[in-house]
Amino acid sequence: SAMSFNWGYNPLNYNVLEGGYSTNPNNGYVRINEFKQLVQAYNNAGIGIIMDVVYNHTASLNGTNFDVLMPGYYYRYTANGSPSNGSGCGNETASENYMFRKFMIDSVCFWAKEYKLMGFRFDLMAVHDVETMNMLVVALKEINPNIVVYGEPWTGGTVSAPSGVKMATQDNASYYQGYGQFNDQGRDALIKGGMNGVSAKGWVTNSASVNSADVSNVIYALKGQTGTKTNDPNKTVNYVTCHDNYTLYDRIKVAGISDEATVKKMAMLANSVVLTSNGTTFILAGEEFLRTKGGNENSYNATYKVNELDYSLKIKNYDMFQNYQALIALKKSTSGLCLQQLDIILDHAYTATASQNNSLITLTFSDSTTGRTYKVVHANGALASGVTADFDGYTLYLDTLNVSGLTLSASTPVQPYQTIIAYKTAE
Repeated sequence: SAMSFNWGYNPLNYNVLEGGYSTNPNNGYVRINEFKQLVQAYNNAGIGIIMDVVYNHTASLNGTNFDVLMPGYYYRYTANGSPSNGSGCGNETASENYMFRKFMIDSVCFWAKEYKLMGFRFDLMAVHDVETMNMLVVALKEINPNIVVYGEPWTGGTVSAPSGVKMATQDNASYYQGYGQFNDQGRDALIKGGMNGVSAKGWVTNSASVNSADVSNVIYALKGQTGTKTNDPNKTVNYVTCHDNYTLYDRIKVAGISDEATVKKMAMLANSVVLTSNGTTFILAGEEFLRTKGGNENSYNATYKVNELDYSLKIKNYDMFQNYQALIALKKSTSGLCLQQLDIILDHAYTATASQNNSLITLTFSDSTTGRTYKVVHANGALASGVTADFDGYTLYLDTLNVSGLTLSASTPVQPYQTIIAYKTAE
């Protein structure tokens, strides 16, 4: 029979390991030991594993353990008594009910303790209520104070929560305590992903004109804000692509941009913005060498051929890979890219402004450890020719276009799709 693929969005027994990847799925100890060895190997290499968790629905409702245990209690129902479908998968769980809340908290704590997972990514987190999420994070931080928790601040359908229950939506992000959410406001400003039509273009992909609302959301993202929803960088995950929807390369291509050199420059610019932003930065594996899924927008049930990482692309786009390394090193080591909410509001050295008909965005910040002041210039494809930027007295850190012989001065030429990062040390 043909191999059928799926991403495991048919949850049933939440505290049991999937056997499909073990050498012997019929032996529970083999599943447990092999997964523990996997996590341990990554932890030893300094890499924490974050598990995607889907507590918002079960594969079906009738006959599940929850339904048998207490019919009508563990799920939400509409006014006429039929199962509510806030997950888009036929049912939704009721996190506001004491025993399902307890189940969720006990479950993540089990995974964190027993398997030493370093974080959890909540699928359709807005199906859950804020109070449950806040309690869950408190419990996890007692196990590991550095645990990472974030989720999708949206639902897959209409949720039937009791009135007065605050849901973990993006609009309620200011009520989150100790966890964050995907900043799709920033993503859509940059590339028009998600629910936008394929021909829609954002600040990075539209070389004809610039939408001023997009510029505002890009600047919010650089400051670690999610649009006007929350100005706390600890609650903002900046990204342009994740496992859902198109890869960055495929998204740009489907928008009608066919010139390969331009596609590459646009892709680099998009993540140059993401990686120079405050808040948590997130990239899809393989973006650093222009990963493609051959134009597949939703590859959850596609073959390995579609979903695998093709490392021949890394050889082909090695210059891009090196740019990513430099951007990640800067992000990880520089205090000015890891600021707290109050620091960004009060620190006048941290600025993000747009000029040149909004086609040039300039960011300045300082690093407390090295005493360096950084200036970052991001230019999009609508930039007019002959535009310059003042880098007088600065030392070049990165030019994403790798222009040969680029010298910094009071009038440094800037090209479309270029990111220039430079620093100077206080006298």
